[in-house]
Amino acid sequence: MNAQNQLQQLSDTALLNLVLALADKNKQQSQVMERTWRWHQQNWRTLAKSSHWDLLEIYGLDQQMAMRILGIFEICKRYQSEEVRQRRHIKTSKDVFDLLQVQLADLDHEQFFVLYLNYANEIIELVQLSIGGRHSTIADAKRIFQMGLRCAATGIILCHNHPSGQRKPSEQDLALTKDIKDFARLIDMKLLDHLIFTDNGYFSFADEGCL
Repeated sequence: MNAQNQLQQLSDTALLNLVLALADKNKQQSQVMERTWRWHQQNWRTLAKSSHWDLLEIYGLDQQMAMRILGIFEICKRYQSEEVRQRRHIKTSKDVFDLLQVQLADLDHEQFFVLYLNYANEIIELVQLSIGGRHSTIADAKRIFQMGLRCAATGIILCHNHPSGQRKPSEQDLALTKDIKDFARLIDMKLLDHLIFTDNGYFSFADEGCL
């Protein structure tokens, strides 16, 4: 059996022990991993959502182990990001979702990104506009258009996540989208879409006829 097949045969907790460099003979550390896995409902996505402080609440789990667990998911995000960033053309809302789901999935707080495109719908710039709390984040219209003018974009796509899992746009989302769309038209720029990301998919203003 080769190494890859051996890895595939490992249980979830055995895999955690391996990547965290915990020896099987250390019973106490193995018990900590078992406890951590049960605490997160034996689910990788639930574990991925944990913050540093969430992990430290688990009895026996120290700073170094917490950072190693977070590091696992950071490596996964970077690997996936490198792959999807090779796609430079945006043709559909699914292209946007594929591009940003790695950054916006499994978060316990809201983040806001803006995609800037040229006439050929090629990505000029991807900007993280803000990081907020669990229920909201600030989308500064002035900053959105300053960057758009600086990079000579002709189209913009707004993207943010709802940690609650609610795909439906809020009243604030609707108002912001209308304001950005109206002002973009005045400066020969076009709001192409606004996507709301959740763990279970996304909502596209353009696909739903809301633009």
